[in-house]
Amino acid sequence: MPRRAAPFGLRRPSASEVLLLWAPTALGVTVALVIIAAVAVTRGSGAGPAPRASIDYAWTPPVADYTPAVATTTRAPSPPPPPNTLPPLSPSARPTTAKPRTTPPPPPAPPPVTGRYSLVDTYRDGFIGQVLVTNPAANQREWTVRLEFPRGVGRLQTFWVDGAPPPEFDRLGGAYVFTGRTPVTARGKLALRVQFERWGRDIAPTACTVNGTACASA
Repeated sequence: MPRRAAPFGLRRPSASEVLLLWAPTALGVTVALVIIAAVAVTRGSGAGPAPRASIDYAWTPPVADYTPAVATTTRAPSPPPPPNTLPPLSPSARPTTAKPRTTPPPPPAPPPVTGRYSLVDTYRDGFIGQVLVTNPAANQREWTVRLEFPRGVGRLQTFWVDGAPPPEFDRLGGAYVFTGRTPVTARGKLALRVQFERWGRDIAPTACTVNGTACASA
């Protein structure tokens, strides 16, 4: 079939003309691709911020039943306070420590009441003896004289105290005991006199005490 001729004024472009027409477009596309590739390489190397991942807000992760451990220090429980415990005093209210008192030594015991025996008079069948009672203390004292004699001394005839009532008398075995009715004055003296029969020459007492203290001999 014969080719129809193109309408007047229109003609089909040639291949070279088509190439010239699309060359700018192809160049622009190529440049765009190069730029996109360069951008992709730059982002992949970390030069720019990474793209944000999309978040699916429709999914919520399950909440685990988990209680975090709390670090605790184990301490021994404090003992309860004793009953009726007063609060500690402030330094200004603390009582001062009192110095211990020095207890004076007890006063010495008063010296004992003493006695001294002497022979006042002697005759053929008897004699008179005397016990001088002395009180060296600062207060009056009671007194008791105890006398014992050998076998040569006979019975007791009489007894008296010069300037005072006669003492009480008692016989305890072989002892003659005389207890004063009045005390010896402070730092004072009194004389007890006794009169005995005798049958021999040995008439000195074998024992003489005043309040348990031995008498001295004149």
